[in-house]
Amino acid sequence: MAAKLSNAIPTRIDPVEDRIPTIDIAPYRRGDAAARAAVVDAIGRAAEDYGFALIVGHGIAPATITGAFEAGRRFFELPDDYKRSIQEHRSNRGYQPMFDNLRHDGKPSAQEGYTIGHPVAPDDPELLALPFHSATPWPPLPGFREAFESLYWALFGLGRELLGAVAIHLGAGDDFFAAALVDTYSHMRINHYPPQESVAHVADEGVFAHRDESLMTLLLQDDNSGLQVMGRDGRWIPVAPDPEAVVVNVGKMLRHWTGGRFDAALHRVINASGRDRYSIPLFLHPGYHTVVDPRALVGAIGGLDDFPPIVAGDTVNASFATTRKSWNEVRQGA
Repeated sequence: MAAKLSNAIPTRIDPVEDRIPTIDIAPYRRGDAAARAAVVDAIGRAAEDYGFALIVGHGIAPATITGAFEAGRRFFELPDDYKRSIQEHRSNRGYQPMFDNLRHDGKPSAQEGYTIGHPVAPDDPELLALPFHSATPWPPLPGFREAFESLYWALFGLGRELLGAVAIHLGAGDDFFAAALVDTYSHMRINHYPPQESVAHVADEGVFAHRDESLMTLLLQDDNSGLQVMGRDGRWIPVAPDPEAVVVNVGKMLRHWTGGRFDAALHRVINASGRDRYSIPLFLHPGYHTVVDPRALVGAIGGLDDFPPIVAGDTVNASFATTRKSWNEVRQGA
């Protein structure tokens, strides 16, 4: 029987701590029951206290990671007009041009990106007419698709594994979130951030402070710093690049599902490295019609009246319309 949970949202955090925790999940993958339980506890506490963690011992081959980064850099070197031809705005697939993300005050972010969708199309043909389900437009670069799909599956598998640990921490079965990933509209992208000083006349951030729409995001960084996470004391905590780590953070969907128990932390990117910066996030989403209701999750706590049932895909679609210039143009028929 699961321990009785407090109805107060946890606020545990060391006010002098200035580093996101690093968690080695290798014992969870091959350890005994006690070792697995210790990893589950560490993942759960990081989700509650920071909404972020660095995951090592994940088993993703370095060549799989470097292959995707190299393919992405080749794509971004292509002429701008050509990159813009590899787009499918309605479903957040393909190329997203520089300055397309907008803050609520209209100020843009300084990044461009390329996004792929979940490689397996849903069985239900009606889903294909919904946002986030169009086929990925692939550039005809040798090895590009293979490199990106290889990394996609590696990160997706890791995400499923981590959500299993999260479910255990919440007192649910380890397959609780697996059922929600049927017909997922998860997507992976590579981001390119030019040096901040080269775009300062247009944008003052690589990505403005935001919370991800996902259940969970898994992020790979190159060797240039720039990612910052807001701690619960209001300070920005830098997330230093680690070639062995996958940065994992809680998204708004998982925060909602836990009734606020998990923190979806604000984060931003300011590329002050003086070099081009690249990152690859995979945004793990449930199926479009998934009803996210914390009342169905035994470990959800807090004021559940503030977290009514929502439909995952409709919620994310509405949010995109407020921050994506190209997304809004498509919705308005421009």
